[in-house]
Amino acid sequence: MAITRRSFLAFPFAFPTAFDQRGRVTQSETRSAEGFADPLPGGPPLELLTLSSGPLVLPNGRETVISGFSIGRQEVTIAQWNAVAKLPKRQRALPPFKTGKESPFGWKPEQAVETVSFRDCMEFCARVSRLTGRAYRLPTDREWEYACRGGTRTAFWWGDRFNPQLIAIPKESEAPKPPASTGYANPFGLYDIIGNVDEWVADSDPKRNDFHLFRVSATEHDWLSEKFSRTGLGFRVAV
Repeated sequence: MAITRRSFLAFPFAFPTAFDQRGRVTQSETRSAEGFADPLPGGPPLELLTLSSGPLVLPNGRETVISGFSIGRQEVTIAQWNAVAKLPKRQRALPPFKTGKESPFGWKPEQAVETVSFRDCMEFCARVSRLTGRAYRLPTDREWEYACRGGTRTAFWWGDRFNPQLIAIPKESEAPKPPASTGYANPFGLYDIIGNVDEWVADSDPKRNDFHLFRVSATEHDWLSEKFSRTGLGFRVAV
């Protein structure tokens, strides 16, 4: 049975407003973003922010308008994945992740999930859709880029220069960080929209329908077969 729709919530977040010469945050302010939370049986709720429609500049310089949608405030975690893995199957099984010493990378329940395939992400969304009554899915490529830019026109939501102080960068052979580990969100209130894990989006390759896109940042992406995954590749949900 579907979960009753929840009323909209206000999610506070810290936004950096001033930096020193090394890019470290010297001043920040508390802002608020509107969204909703859907509980998962035996796991943390899925929290989504509702983004209003707005402009997005395309690579050719033209501008398009992205319709309003909702997107995960954070990347999906192992705890959330394991909760959904226990729900009734729709089309395929979802193997749960072992954590702690039994896991190959020392995975922890609170960290962002990784090494999940596109097909597994679609099964995750199908199960949550049945549970909640909402049409859960992966964001489209343009939706993801719009969310990543946070209403800006720069290469990164904080400006045109890369700033490692604002993103989680797991070391080689190190597991991803728990979402929001940097403490700062982009202007829309989204955490880890750059850094931590790369993220699957819905778009398929026109020449290879079984290949789908994943995003690294607003300017970086790559393709991978829907059957496979790799270390450091996760996702966030959309509605």
